Amino acid sequence: MCEQVAALVALDPRHVRHAVAEYLPPTEAAHGRFPDVYVEWEGFGAFAVEFQMSSTFQTEISARCKHYEREGVPLLWILFGIDTKAQVQQSFIDVIRRHRGNAFVLDPPAVEASKEQRTLVLNCYLRSGDGFDPPKLVRFDELTIPRSKLPYHEDRIVTPLLAEIERRRRPWFSSLGKWDHSAPLHGLERPQSLLLAAAFSIVAAANGKERNYASGHPNIRAMLNTYLHAGTFGGYTDLLTRLIGNTAMAGLLKAKVGEHLRRHRSEAQADERSPEWLMLRHLLPEALDPVVREELRYLDALPAWASTE
Repeated sequence: MCEQVAALVALDPRHVRHAVAEYLPPTEAAHGRFPDVYVEWEGFGAFAVEFQMSSTFQTEISARCKHYEREGVPLLWILFGIDTKAQVQQSFIDVIRRHRGNAFVLDPPAVEASKEQRTLVLNCYLRSGDGFDPPKLVRFDELTIPRSKLPYHEDRIVTPLLAEIERRRRPWFSSLGKWDHSAPLHGLERPQSLLLAAAFSIVAAANGKERNYASGHPNIRAMLNTYLHAGTFGGYTDLLTRLIGNTAMAGLLKAKVGEHLRRHRSEAQADERSPEWLMLRHLLPEALDPVVREELRYLDALPAWASTE
């Protein structure tokens, strides 16, 4: 199979060189790798191909993905085949997930298309619910290559997830933009309204678009310190600490805001089962929903505002 891929990539007029199972010295890591196929195309750059075997452990898959990401080399996992009518084995699920719901297969139709188009063409099965859509023949050079360097034809995970989150937030941002800091927000009591406004203000600041939805203070630091000192947010300090700590505003916890959060913490706290926490986790899952946050981090798609790096 490796030799077949090598022969197909060599058909491309941009082909410079390729290597099969040869050691690739590192540039950013301590150790190199032996990619199944390593290719260089003029004007496109290098890329690596690995064949996913049923016996490949997830830890090894992760190590290879991280290695090529550090090296800046796109990595394409190819499956020998996939039975869409049977339960897909876990090792396949992992690489499909890393390719954002895309399963790439080199089968006879893909080989024939590669020869006709004189470049690497694969059959791509797109995840759809618990199954897959019918396969599409896709050229490797037309795939999208994200920061993770794991190409995809169509994003079936991150794009729909972020679109759904944006849909949830849109009416709240619209209401906050016109809010006078006193009337109930969507039927919430005043403390909950202020909490939500403060949370959205934190996210706006973390996103580099500082806007204080919760008060007339010139910045979120003054707003948070004032409400904490007044006792308004005394029962929400754990929630606010978690939110701030999972955003680009995490530095606030080492400043006066963090000091006020600790000093004005009430004994009775909203916890992860409270209506307030559940509401904000639903609206700001990138920071407060551990499952969503880990999924986005795993796919190197965590928004910059929700990253502490």
